[in-house]
Amino acid sequence: MEMQHFLLILTVFLPLTYCQTTRNCYTCATSELKDKWYLTGLAPVPDSYFTAGSCQQAPSNTFAESCSGPCLTMAFGNPDAVGTNQATTTYFVRGCHRTLTNAVSDRTSMNNADFCEQDNTYKMADRKGNIVNVKMMAMFCEGTDLCNNLQIDFNSQMTCANQTNNNLLNNAPLNCYECTPSEGYNCHESKCTKKYCLKQEIKLDNGFQIDKTCSNVNIFGVDNSCQTHDLITNPGGVAVKNQFSRCYCKDKQFCNSGTSITILFSSVISILFSSRFL
Repeated sequence: MEMQHFLLILTVFLPLTYCQTTRNCYTCATSELKDKWYLTGLAPVPDSYFTAGSCQQAPSNTFAESCSGPCLTMAFGNPDAVGTNQATTTYFVRGCHRTLTNAVSDRTSMNNADFCEQDNTYKMADRKGNIVNVKMMAMFCEGTDLCNNLQIDFNSQMTCANQTNNNLLNNAPLNCYECTPSEGYNCHESKCTKKYCLKQEIKLDNGFQIDKTCSNVNIFGVDNSCQTHDLITNPGGVAVKNQFSRCYCKDKQFCNSGTSITILFSSVISILFSSRFL
């Protein structure tokens, strides 16, 4: 009887064990991002990510890691080049999606299909604290080994072929707050409409700073999700560890309203994007 129970357990659980396959994903990031990693909103990565040059093309197989979820290719324009005579540099990040986000994506669960999202007016701050529009693309894949080898050239007007920019909620446009509140206040003055609402929050000592906007790209690959990472800044040359949280949502109108916070710092831009940190 005990043997029968053991065989029954094997019959039930072995298929569950083998259904979660692993694959290798290329791992690299544009070397310049080592000092601007806050722009990505991703979890911290080891220095080895920044040793493969521009990461514009997939590196050699030595830059790879095993992954139980999809591989990620992420690319976005350099916000410091917007409105200047500089050629627009594109930053790249490649790696295992779970490692980079700590999130479990459901985007590629159907037939191992690739999933891609693009936003041509993605909001970022340059080093002076000005909010600018950059192009952003994120692609999830898990059909084959080392599948995150996509070469992205924004100058060629390439787009995500299978992207669905459904910004509707109950047949009405999804509205989101778009603002950075002043000290001591939340903000609800302005709004924007895209596929997701986005809220970013920095925890500093005894206070917080919130930034709200909307996006057609969700790097977590889950409709309603938040993740928190450590954020290291270097004011005055002294390393300070803070907490950085990012949330995507689309479950209700103005879902990035934010929690009740008693102390708000007036400028997340001055904290994150000051030239002292670059």
